[in-house]
Amino acid sequence: MKITGMETIVVELPGRSSYTWRSLRAPIGRYVILRVTTDEGITGLGEAPALLSWGGEHGRYFGEDPHIVCYLVRECFAPMLVGTDPCELKRHFPRMDGEVRGFPYTKAMIESAVLDIVARSAGVPVHQLLGGAMRDWIPLCHSVGMAKPEAAAEEAAQVVADGISWLQIKVTGDPREDIAIVKAVRRAVGDDVNIFPDVNRGYRNLKPAIEAVRAMHAEAGICGVEQPVEGIEAMAQFTRAVDVPVIVDEGCWSPQDAVEIVRRGAADILSIYYTKSGGMMRSMQIAAVGLGAGLPCNVNGSLELGVGNAANLHLSAALEGEMLPGVITVNTLAGREQTKVGGVFYTDDVITEPFEYANGSLKVPTGPGLGVELDPEKIEKYRVG
Repeated sequence: MKITGMETIVVELPGRSSYTWRSLRAPIGRYVILRVTTDEGITGLGEAPALLSWGGEHGRYFGEDPHIVCYLVRECFAPMLVGTDPCELKRHFPRMDGEVRGFPYTKAMIESAVLDIVARSAGVPVHQLLGGAMRDWIPLCHSVGMAKPEAAAEEAAQVVADGISWLQIKVTGDPREDIAIVKAVRRAVGDDVNIFPDVNRGYRNLKPAIEAVRAMHAEAGICGVEQPVEGIEAMAQFTRAVDVPVIVDEGCWSPQDAVEIVRRGAADILSIYYTKSGGMMRSMQIAAVGLGAGLPCNVNGSLELGVGNAANLHLSAALEGEMLPGVITVNTLAGREQTKVGGVFYTDDVITEPFEYANGSLKVPTGPGLGVELDPEKIEKYRVG
């Protein structure tokens, strides 16, 4: 089998709300879909939910956007990969990394499409290529976008009514405001829901940050805190100083990052994205570091559309060790909604069938490949490039 073509399609879905976080500078949902064709008539799908303002600590990893993704595929990766065997993916990636440094979202999209092809040709779901499914249902955590306390509390209550019992709360980086937001959410959802703030590196001074998280724990019973500060030394000091688990996100993009985090004691939980890691296979390597160190992981992302979320679910199914609920989209098709607010960030999607939802979890696809197909009418409706 040989790859014969690579086509990028930029789509933009209508959002359910004006969701944002502290460092986000553009709306979510304007992402790239990739179609990779072969001489055997098998097509693979990938998605790059690339955001220009999203990146790693201290600029070590930097943002991508749809224009960058499409350029890289057209000018760099398609000439490199057309004519090659998709089953030889591990041979392709060192070459891709050697000729184009960085840009993990673009590479993860390509890996997804190639794994989709290989799994479809074998008649198995992608998670079988990753070693099989450890779990068939993936519990969800809903991300409450940055908002005033009353608005955040209202959304949180609606999410809990939809059956999701884990809430990530995007906060501002101002300790007083953040305490008020978290306390309002706790009052709205009661004591049986797991809530934690995601600061997105927003706290600039270590001592006030520690005091704020201690106050949130004492007054609102948070179950953790995500990426409160920037830099591995600051994260290590913060982790030692607080009594709740600390999640690392912007600081963990590679297996090498994970090793250093473990060595320095800079987090208690690793947040894994198939996109920022450069693909599902490298995400498995990060999870293996966590497993060896006894650290739980979760699978999050950039609020993917249906194609990207299929990759999230297959990865979540295959990872070993303790897996905590991750921020994964409940991909909604207009007129076929399964929840009202919980996990819903867009009012429609470009796939033909939604993932099955029940009791705060999504079912892992069991069809060949990623287990999703594109809806041609929706592609044309939402296509912007």
